[in-house]
Amino acid sequence: MSFHQISGNQYGAIAAAACRLTENYAVSPILPSWMGEIHAGRPSARAEGYTMTDVRKPYPRLVSKRLMLISPADPEFDANAAFLNPGAARFIDAAEDPDSLWWSIATIIGHWHLHGYGLFAVVERSTGQTVGLVGPWFPKGWPEPELSWHLMENGQGKGYASEAAQAVLSWLFGEAGWESIVSYVPEENDASIALARRVGAQPEKPVSFRLQPAPNIRAWRHVPPHVSGPQAARGLLH
Repeated sequence: MSFHQISGNQYGAIAAAACRLTENYAVSPILPSWMGEIHAGRPSARAEGYTMTDVRKPYPRLVSKRLMLISPADPEFDANAAFLNPGAARFIDAAEDPDSLWWSIATIIGHWHLHGYGLFAVVERSTGQTVGLVGPWFPKGWPEPELSWHLMENGQGKGYASEAAQAVLSWLFGEAGWESIVSYVPEENDASIALARRVGAQPEKPVSFRLQPAPNIRAWRHVPPHVSGPQAARGLLH
């Protein structure tokens, strides 16, 4: 989906999600009975070329062939330089209003603090330039977590969105132990529909919720490769 500004009534507290994450991430909430249970997915994730750097860091970093994915909340990441300073690359379809953009980036960083996961800044390894945001997104009012992608002008036409999305899915299903996640895609957004198909998502019914970012939204379901049938449609929330 293209980048959309976060509306004023979304600046409140973001709902905590009961999603399974490993002990490598300093996040909330974690159920001790799940510890060590989800490590079986790690070898397959590594075999696909998606690895994590220093797991002692409180925020995960994902590395693919051309990209590094870093939490904007990571103290080592300069969110001002990447998104807000004069001359920073613009998001596709982003509002011109710098105040609205500031609130959007602040909310994305706050999402990491409240949930322990969120949109990753997508950094081009060869140049160090930030080219977008891709990751799980679950603000208050969303029916369930969404895999969301937002490219900047300097990241278009290079296949970065699908590479980053696949890296995030590999992490969610292998490292973090999630069972499902959706992407909410407008019916007229052909590029995002093609991307959803490219990373293996399956279309479900149209959805409607109060804070949906656009009209005519359809849910596209992502599940681990080994999951099929009714289980695939149940999602991670019980």
